[in-house]
Amino acid sequence: MYAELNNIHQRPQPFSVYTADVLWTEPHLSQQMLHYHLNQDTDLASRRLPSIDGVVDWIDRKFDLNGKNVCDLGCGPGLYTQRFAERGAQVLGLDFSANSISYAQKAAREAGHEVEYKVADYLKDTLPSGQDLITMIYCDLCPLSPGQRQVIYQKVRHALQPGGAFLFDVMSTTAFDAREESSAFGHRFMGGFWAEGDYFAFQNTFKYDPEKLVLDQYTIVEAHRTWQVFNWLQHFSEEDIISELEQNGFDVMEIVRDFANAGGNGDGEHFGVIAKRRPK
Repeated sequence: MYAELNNIHQRPQPFSVYTADVLWTEPHLSQQMLHYHLNQDTDLASRRLPSIDGVVDWIDRKFDLNGKNVCDLGCGPGLYTQRFAERGAQVLGLDFSANSISYAQKAAREAGHEVEYKVADYLKDTLPSGQDLITMIYCDLCPLSPGQRQVIYQKVRHALQPGGAFLFDVMSTTAFDAREESSAFGHRFMGGFWAEGDYFAFQNTFKYDPEKLVLDQYTIVEAHRTWQVFNWLQHFSEEDIISELEQNGFDVMEIVRDFANAGGNGDGEHFGVIAKRRPK
């Protein structure tokens, strides 16, 4: 047992394990994530609706969504995609959570909106071409390794039409500085979030200072299995994300500080980026 506990508390190499899909595809966890997407008492999985409304209003003012082709990567239950459609955009939402896509499709039908949704993994599947705007909102870029981000940049460049824009937000170095390394343990840790039945769980938070990277590592011990979830969160300075995008064929048009407040000027924990595909 000592060896097992010691192994749980060892610091992994950056991005050495990728488990992001587990959160969204394992049946119990996908239900939990959908619940937290829709929960208006927390920003754990998605921003609350007033903030989303403000962000979408700002995007509409910036891009005039009416008639535009918009692809929303990691659309979840359609909180942004449906609002894009309400403003006249032709929208496609992609997510690898079948549970979230099913919810989004039902919500669109009930609202009378024509929104196309597909269960897809944007790291593996082809993105639709001819897009005016591709969005990746609520820091979906941050769990991805440098190599995975290069894949995304290449796919987005190919999917955008000339003059098209890539809009996303990331976690800032201010947020990184606020995090601390820690460990926690509990019976049915996080109120039964990790499994339907009985379990114990460990949470280990590691910081990687040179990389500005945080890992929240969860080890779940059930009677019949022990498994782990690695939640990597890359944090960026404005200079770093501009350099990374320029190296991958984009020109950064605007940095939006305090993105959650729809274009405010505060230096918050997230900032938005508007980049355009560089002409060949």
